[in-house]
Amino acid sequence: MVVLTIAVTLDLATPYFFKLFVESIQRSDTAELFRLIMIFAGVQFASLIFHNLKWMLNDKTAVDVGIDIKSTIFKYVQDLDFAFHTNKSTGSLISAFKRGESAFWGLFEKIHIKGWGIIVGIIVMIYFFQGINPLFLVIFMASFSLTLVATKFLVTKNIKTREIFNEWDDKISAITTDNLISFETVKLFARENWELDRLKETFKSWKSTLWQHFWTYRMIDMTVGILVIASITSVLWLSVNLISAGKISIGDFVLVASYINIFFPKLFDLIYNLRDISTDYTDIKKYFGLLDNEIQVKDPVYPVKFNHLKGNIKFNDVHFSYNSKRKNAIEGLSLNIKKGESIALIGRSGSGKTTLVKLLMRFYDVNRGSILVDGTNIKNFEKSNLRSFIGVVPQEPILFNNTIEYNIGYGKNNATLKEVREALKLANIQEFIESLPKKYQTNVGERGIKLSGGQKQRLAIARMILSEPDIIVFDEATSHLDSESEKLIQDAFWKARSGKTTIIIAHRLSTVMRADRIVVLEHGKIKEIGSHKELLDKKDSLYSHFWNLQIKLD
Repeated sequence: MVVLTIAVTLDLATPYFFKLFVESIQRSDTAELFRLIMIFAGVQFASLIFHNLKWMLNDKTAVDVGIDIKSTIFKYVQDLDFAFHTNKSTGSLISAFKRGESAFWGLFEKIHIKGWGIIVGIIVMIYFFQGINPLFLVIFMASFSLTLVATKFLVTKNIKTREIFNEWDDKISAITTDNLISFETVKLFARENWELDRLKETFKSWKSTLWQHFWTYRMIDMTVGILVIASITSVLWLSVNLISAGKISIGDFVLVASYINIFFPKLFDLIYNLRDISTDYTDIKKYFGLLDNEIQVKDPVYPVKFNHLKGNIKFNDVHFSYNSKRKNAIEGLSLNIKKGESIALIGRSGSGKTTLVKLLMRFYDVNRGSILVDGTNIKNFEKSNLRSFIGVVPQEPILFNNTIEYNIGYGKNNATLKEVREALKLANIQEFIESLPKKYQTNVGERGIKLSGGQKQRLAIARMILSEPDIIVFDEATSHLDSESEKLIQDAFWKARSGKTTIIIAHRLSTVMRADRIVVLEHGKIKEIGSHKELLDKKDSLYSHFWNLQIKLD
């Protein structure tokens, strides 16, 4: 602020030098005139130095603060619960980040540079004006006050229209983002023209709200313009009268005229600053508003710490329901899984299989009951620490738009190419990777679009293997594979899970036949439990019903 104050003050000394130049010319004092010119040049050089120093300090501070803000919000959004991320609009979220970052840079400059510069400028001009004639000060202060009052009313309207426009702008962003992410579905159903029409239809409301927002700018410009014209006319009228009456000199008039040329542009700058600040404020409010989303599943204040888990898991009278549903997804379920045991969860869609895994990983917290790992309630773990022990192969694996080596190595910090190869070999896909022109440096495309479903699934399995988890979760991990690939993956899986606690979620019962125990779920409860043979031998069991259906389908 000190550097900025000096820079602005040096700038505003220019009109005073013009006054002294005129007075020296009137006195025909050439020596004094040359001396003033040298001083003026020195002041201008000092002003140049301080202005550059001002921007250097501003940029250094702004960059560091900007990085801290984005990192903080990015980290917070990452920490938000699974429920937030399943309900969010990616396009709207990206739009909020984009506008928020832009608004930060705008606000930082307008408040720290322009805003403070205008305040210093007004103080300096007040000092000079009161020394010439108090009436000048009255006119300037009246003009300044009326302009601020009018601007406050108009800026309030500007903020409201900006908020409405942002909502429609987010909808445009959501449509385009969803379209780009789901382009394969769009093309499969030949819906390109329909998507374009949907975008154009949304643009109608977007355009309407944009014009309403733009109109508030024109209202501000017209109102401030009228007040400024009236003020300049009043100042010039007063100046002419005072010169005629001999109350001010020509030099004073030059000073007044110069400050008119400085003050009113600065007044315009102030109003435009307030106008732009209102826009930036609206944008950054939503950006920082992401921090208002409460984290429901919280880490404990004093978490337990483990380097490894044995893998004993106990679901103790667990009850859980999603917020959007009244009916419990899990209702009074108790299950004890021993170290190294393989448990298969089967049942109809919606029976609670995947929900149990989400609860185990603390994507949600149970409503009642408890889940223990190695005798410790999972609520006493840091979420990231707990999840680091669990390796998951999801039903729909998502890959980064990067190389095969990057995607597999994502499962372990500083993974070597040798470790990546071994994981791929175990997942029965190394031979395919080696046949590619770029081998491990092959880019898989966005979300792994360049690979088949089975290939993505096997890469996901390799990534899990490389992470060396203590507990393994297979969620429909062979659902995208043909019979031959399924056999290869199953063989690899049973080798990889040797000695590790394993939870298998499957509809295809051929995947779960070798599990130590099979848990059949129905409406969030355990309907049956036992080995493959025990459940088939049981008369009229739900498992045998599923088995017979699958045999007929096969």
